[in-house]
Amino acid sequence: MGQIPSQMAQVRGVEGDHGPVFLGKTVTPAIHLVFQGGDRSGVFCSNVRQPAQEIKRMGSRVSVGQLEVWASPARLAKYRQASDPVALYVWSSELSAAVFEMIGHVEVLLRNAIDTRLSPKSGNLAWYDDPFYHFNSQTTQDIAKAKARAGGGGKAVTSDRVISELTFGFWRYMLSSTYQATVWPRASRAFQGLQRSQRNRANIEREVLAIADTRNRIAHQEPVFTLPQAQLEADIINLAAHIDPQAAQWMQSISRVSHVLAARPS
Repeated sequence: MGQIPSQMAQVRGVEGDHGPVFLGKTVTPAIHLVFQGGDRSGVFCSNVRQPAQEIKRMGSRVSVGQLEVWASPARLAKYRQASDPVALYVWSSELSAAVFEMIGHVEVLLRNAIDTRLSPKSGNLAWYDDPFYHFNSQTTQDIAKAKARAGGGGKAVTSDRVISELTFGFWRYMLSSTYQATVWPRASRAFQGLQRSQRNRANIEREVLAIADTRNRIAHQEPVFTLPQAQLEADIINLAAHIDPQAAQWMQSISRVSHVLAARPS
């Protein structure tokens, strides 16, 4: 597993997407995901980033009525309180993209840290094939699907490919009480930013679940500006710090979330 990329030229979509969407530099930032690259983290490529002034300029190009035709009156209703609903709608998409980008980074960090701790314990077996863990039927199905995606197009099914194809929900479930006695004693060492006495499985699961809920909200095209905004970035950075404080500092330094929040239209 390599280091977390600061940016990716190609990224892969989340569950429920229906086809490839290629983004050019003139496309309005939204929750568009590129299906190339063999990675399910959803880290955004840099060419969807738009400065605040460009967000405002793009928002003025379309009337509220036209956007209602495209997005539906029900969807636009939550933006109607703004003096410029279209600008708020465009800004909301940019905020979701910025948050989703950070979630992608922490997802890669999380899965790599857990994989690093579990891999040496299974000898010649891949840990996800190790009967020691007594994976239930749902987990076994998730692993089988990841293997199938990893081997798509006749590619060799390597551990790196399988790990990259396992969903964020899978890693959250690895931290659940279901695997308290099997996965957790080994995976707990992935959280080196915490003292051993502070590594509480239930607390970490709650942190991951909160991020997963935000991730799912974005993936389903729901706005995140209605959530407590102070937590949008803090939840992600806190989890990263529990794994590796240096990674958290790096992620904080490249995050666009605070800049986008500051550019919110009135």
